[in-house]
Amino acid sequence: MLNIALLIKKYSVPFIFGLIGFILLLSGMMNNQSMEFIFASIVILGSAIVSALNVSGKISSKVTKIIGFVSLAIAIVVLGFTFTTVQDTVKHNNDYKACKGLSIRNLRDVQTAQKAYLVKNQVYAADWKSLEKFIKEDSIAILDAEGSVPSRKITEKERDYLIQFDLYKKGQAIDNKMTELEAYYLSRSPECPVELVGFRRDTVNVSFIETTFSKNRSYMKERMDNGYGDFIATDLKYIPFTDKKAMWKIDTAFVVIGSDTLPTVRIAGDLPLTEIKGAPKKENMFFGKLDNSDLSGSWEVQ
Repeated sequence: MLNIALLIKKYSVPFIFGLIGFILLLSGMMNNQSMEFIFASIVILGSAIVSALNVSGKISSKVTKIIGFVSLAIAIVVLGFTFTTVQDTVKHNNDYKACKGLSIRNLRDVQTAQKAYLVKNQVYAADWKSLEKFIKEDSIAILDAEGSVPSRKITEKERDYLIQFDLYKKGQAIDNKMTELEAYYLSRSPECPVELVGFRRDTVNVSFIETTFSKNRSYMKERMDNGYGDFIATDLKYIPFTDKKAMWKIDTAFVVIGSDTLPTVRIAGDLPLTEIKGAPKKENMFFGKLDNSDLSGSWEVQ
């Protein structure tokens, strides 16, 4: 009985460390843990074996101490590598999120610019030079509106005034409430109805870049809140985190749908960072299609 108790006392510590090392090694191999984790498990298991050999008298205390110091040095180095790996992984994950976020923001801006370019030119910009020139130099028409349409029918006198604009014929029945167009003409009549004083529906040209981006307070606040910096039109073509070495690719085409021929566009590129560090496949981001007029982005499809 005393011998068994003595054996348990002598070998309990090596046994516990050996069991921990074995479980960690087995877990690491089954769960695809990093090489640093596997190596640390082997060091723990090896230290337990050395401790058991020392207790049993197979190796001297001097040799055990030497092996112990070497194992400790190895463990410290492994811990250093593990810490560096964790830090690198955290940085990679943060960079990936920033890269993807800025990519989505920029592609959305390109979407907006291409839509405005289409309205003005009836085609999409086929290259970055044309699109950048439009963003920086062109203007867009917006509605300058003031006042609302009265919720009533026009009078017979107002109807007779509107005949000159081919909106009515003499004696025509007045069945519906006043329309936007009727209100517009009546607001400019010599006898403007009191409800239409100050009524305005005009189209004015404004700078596209200032109205949409650079002087749009809510837009610029969103960029600053997310750490995207100032809007720079010439940077839209570059894929973020590539040091301006990789560009989004623009493809344009025309597709026949029924009796209509419609312009189409697709802008795509690969992110330089993968969602999981070390993963071989890069993430492709894009918006638009060449075989139809859909301009939705890849990030919108879940």
